[in-house]
Amino acid sequence: MTTYDSRFDYTNLYGTEEYDERVRYSSYVEDEKYFAGEEVVELPDDFSLHIKKYIHRSEREIYARFLRCKLLKNEEVVYEYVSVDDQCRPFTRFINHSNGHRYYPFHIDLYGISYIDVDTLEVFNYIPRGQTNDMNLNVGESFIIMDIHYDPNTNLVAYDGCLWAYPYDVMVGALSDPLGFDPHLVSIYDILDSKYESGYYIGFDSWESDGIVVELEFDYEKKKEFISMDVLLQKMKQ
Repeated sequence: MTTYDSRFDYTNLYGTEEYDERVRYSSYVEDEKYFAGEEVVELPDDFSLHIKKYIHRSEREIYARFLRCKLLKNEEVVYEYVSVDDQCRPFTRFINHSNGHRYYPFHIDLYGISYIDVDTLEVFNYIPRGQTNDMNLNVGESFIIMDIHYDPNTNLVAYDGCLWAYPYDVMVGALSDPLGFDPHLVSIYDILDSKYESGYYIGFDSWESDGIVVELEFDYEKKKEFISMDVLLQKMKQ
């Protein structure tokens, strides 16, 4: 199985008129009649994330979602953003990068990823155009990032997630510069596809000095698989 095909477009839609229109469409939900609760996520180094959630729904359908998120340092707001989707849990860790800076990853949409440098408050947002569709949507389907595992020794990153609900995969890419990272990612599912039948879960296990270890699950049975750094780097050059 190939996670991405030739229809996939890595173009960053953030800041374009078409994506801004998507945000404007959802912003009507930020109203007390759609208020769906709030939470505080504790983060490292006296930071926290305060989230207010708004959802317009019926008994059978959700029409729009909207989050108002505030990043606080010692209870003082240092950055604020909105998200038009609430299906990904907020991250609870910083990335301590080899360049000496700390980065907090967050979502402003179901797809893509954003990073804020918590030392300088510089921000990078990435929303891929994704796979083409015939539904008149300005964002096509792409990999949904659910967890992040950075290796400071190689500046590689492994993203846990899925393409909708299936398959669960680990995508690996470069993270030398989180404020301008390369979105071209290598699928572990694609690397292992010739070894196993389809229908298994892949999750990150660990970074090793010479590669990555992932965990595979088949019908509640688990095993681990090692992929060498040479294979990863070769795939990343393709």
